[in-house]
Amino acid sequence: MPNSGEVDPASTTSSVTGGRRIVRRAVYLAGAAAVGVAALGVIVFYVGPESNTLIIASSFVPLMLGVGLLGLFVLAATRSWRTLAVGVAVVLAGAFTQAPLFVSNTPDTVAGEGIRVMQANIRLGEADPDALVEQVRSHSIDVLTLQELTDSAVQQLDTHGLAALLPYRFVEPKDGGGGTGIYSRFPLTEQESLGRFAMSNLVATADIGDGRSVTVASVHPMPPYPSPAWMWASEMGKLNGLLHEQAADGKPMIVGGDFNSTYSHSRFRAILTDGFTDAAEQTGAGFVMTFPADTWYPALIGIDHIVTNRATVTHFERIEIEGSDHHGLVATVTPHFDGT
Repeated sequence: MPNSGEVDPASTTSSVTGGRRIVRRAVYLAGAAAVGVAALGVIVFYVGPESNTLIIASSFVPLMLGVGLLGLFVLAATRSWRTLAVGVAVVLAGAFTQAPLFVSNTPDTVAGEGIRVMQANIRLGEADPDALVEQVRSHSIDVLTLQELTDSAVQQLDTHGLAALLPYRFVEPKDGGGGTGIYSRFPLTEQESLGRFAMSNLVATADIGDGRSVTVASVHPMPPYPSPAWMWASEMGKLNGLLHEQAADGKPMIVGGDFNSTYSHSRFRAILTDGFTDAAEQTGAGFVMTFPADTWYPALIGIDHIVTNRATVTHFERIEIEGSDHHGLVATVTPHFDGT
């Protein structure tokens, strides 16, 4: 008979075994949950829900797939082979949704002269005007599209030399984030508001010489949060229709904007039909995250885009916009005209 102070070896072994089972079970559940996150990402990529929560989830599909990938390693460590097989299928399905962003469609040679385009959301007009003008100068920009343009920002940009670089403009400055602008090295005609939206959306025709012209739009549909989801969905649908109407005249088209939508939002991808192409997708640039740009951690979502129709993007990059919560974009766009 063991002494009262002795530990029963069998009891100790049982406790250790039970503890290991609990830990293994917890690790397994964490891996399975990670795969579930990836599965949700695949679902919201295709479904396009009118729910603020799920719309926001759609913004983070690449991160959700990353979580799922980590889950695969966890499941492999616990030797949960059947669940691992399901997880692999889910992550592969997710990778398929993002694959077009990594495959370049730009031909080796492009005929014609490129237009240098810059897109920037300047956060309520608070971006550093001198730094912004320097970006325009250093990148030899021909066309600049701006969002959240204010009266004060218009004046400050002129003071720092933007008018000398891009003398033609179509602007609707507003306080509160609703202002929008198009600045151009080329004369701008046929200037008009692109439908009725909560924030300004503008379109104009740029005369690039030799009797050729390009339609340029600067767009800023409302965000899905904190506004009701149906309002965001309505504006995205309206923007889709209006952009396609503008493209019906056969002219090349360049659209720069804070779309408040990522490639993983089905309503943004609905715009990318009938010749419309996102510059990141066309050049195979991958994930180009543009927001937020004013935090200690890197930008997590790509809601700023340069979209073209009847044109080829031969260069595409992300740039810094000092004082803004968005990164900017620069692209070289070669329009297609008859015979080119």
